[in-house]
Amino acid sequence: MVHEAFYPAALLRHYGGDLQGMLQRLDYLDSLNITGVILTPVFEARSSHKYDAASFHHVDRHFGPRMDVDTTFLNRENPVDPKTWYFTSADRLFLDVINALHRRGIRVLLSAQFAHCGADFWAFQDVLKQQEKSIYANWFTVKSWDKPETPYSSEFDFDKMWGIDAFPRFRQDTLGLVPGPKDYVYAATRRWMDPNGDGNPADGIDGWCVDLTEELPQAFWEQWAAYCRTLNPDVLLVNMGESKGRAATPFDVDRPHAFGRAVTSFMLAESISSTTLDAQLMELRSRTTLSGSDVLLNLVGSHETDRIASMCQNLGLPYDQRNSPRENPAYRITPPDDSARALQRMIILLQNALPGSPVLYFGDEAGMWGGDDPDNRKPMPWPEFPMEAESTFEVNGDDRAWPVTFDSSMYRYYRTVHALRKDLLPLRTGTMQTLLLDDVASLYAFVRASGSEKVYVAVNAGDRPQVCTLSYLGLPDGVRLEDPLLGVSFFVRRDAVSITLPGRTATLLVPRY
Repeated sequence: MVHEAFYPAALLRHYGGDLQGMLQRLDYLDSLNITGVILTPVFEARSSHKYDAASFHHVDRHFGPRMDVDTTFLNRENPVDPKTWYFTSADRLFLDVINALHRRGIRVLLSAQFAHCGADFWAFQDVLKQQEKSIYANWFTVKSWDKPETPYSSEFDFDKMWGIDAFPRFRQDTLGLVPGPKDYVYAATRRWMDPNGDGNPADGIDGWCVDLTEELPQAFWEQWAAYCRTLNPDVLLVNMGESKGRAATPFDVDRPHAFGRAVTSFMLAESISSTTLDAQLMELRSRTTLSGSDVLLNLVGSHETDRIASMCQNLGLPYDQRNSPRENPAYRITPPDDSARALQRMIILLQNALPGSPVLYFGDEAGMWGGDDPDNRKPMPWPEFPMEAESTFEVNGDDRAWPVTFDSSMYRYYRTVHALRKDLLPLRTGTMQTLLLDDVASLYAFVRASGSEKVYVAVNAGDRPQVCTLSYLGLPDGVRLEDPLLGVSFFVRRDAVSITLPGRTATLLVPRY
């Protein structure tokens, strides 16, 4: 197939986004009422996704400058000794970004995983060169060493993630990482949580989003989480991996992708009913965490999924299942049509109206589309930068091309919804009560309340218009319920209101007395 030659190269591409660019776009974040930023891995690595880390204690040179003086000082480092670690120009620029975000009241979470490293990782490179004589030989599980008597072939074999040579696994015992890699991970954790080492975490990151947690035992994460909280008692720890049925977790947020799976299963795949959706959302809210049930991340699109716009363009596909033309030749990679955009707006409304913090994957608000990694990592189409038309010829042989522009209409919608969430207290801290479950008509409605303030939300996930009657509103006759997004109003009569909702439509109703 055509794309067999395309994707190996695409996974290694670097399009130029960097830390200086983040500093230049802080006003843009403010315009969207962003209060927190989750960064995908920033560590030195060869790939675009950066999970094949060559180091956990240095920022990748593609994200910041690399000066001649950096090379001089890096050559003096002993990577296993944190006392010798040097802050490169890229490292210092990363700290500048953290401080700039903090000054605007924006928290910073850093993505990482500690089950494996990359083939360029400094300790693994020493093992490759020194073999069993390496002082880091016990950091990895080596199945066979290279034989000097066969210089033209290598017998070296080691434990690796998914059987891929680029991802050497760190050696483990019953408590997790063995001494050596464990000490290094702890030192790197401390470096980014308290960069100047003065005991005040204000200059460091505010939390971690950790992937592949299922690859290390519970005991390791309990100890690591406890260590993080000695550095910063207010640290936010997010588990992006699988829980494997664990009854308790040391993380504050557990499996945020479960939200996206539930919402898209109801709205896009129609594989669950409104009753099942409500039960799944309730289970998420009731999950025991260290910070209580109010700590949720309402995540739908991310660097691990296809773009929301493309999800809406490819109805019926399972969520987070490597949806792209790379795995599915029938996957539609054309720009989203009007119907898909309407579905995207419905998802965004529900994402902001349900309990929890909505998570926006960069560029969704600009109208970006694409399949799973690496199709979801295209360059940001900033309004002032002309972009070449996008062609999929190298993927599927289609020689058509589509214009790539900043979708100002979608951007304004995101801004409006985020502003509503900021202005309406019930959407941020209110309780939630289900008002309507209609599995036949695919209707779902609920109310968010904070004191006397209320906001009502109704969703029609079906294809046809449906009459949606909301009862027991707790409002007197004559109160006007206004939808600030659709520009329509309804009046309460006998503590109820009836609305005709078009197919694939959601409404947010605010009482106006």
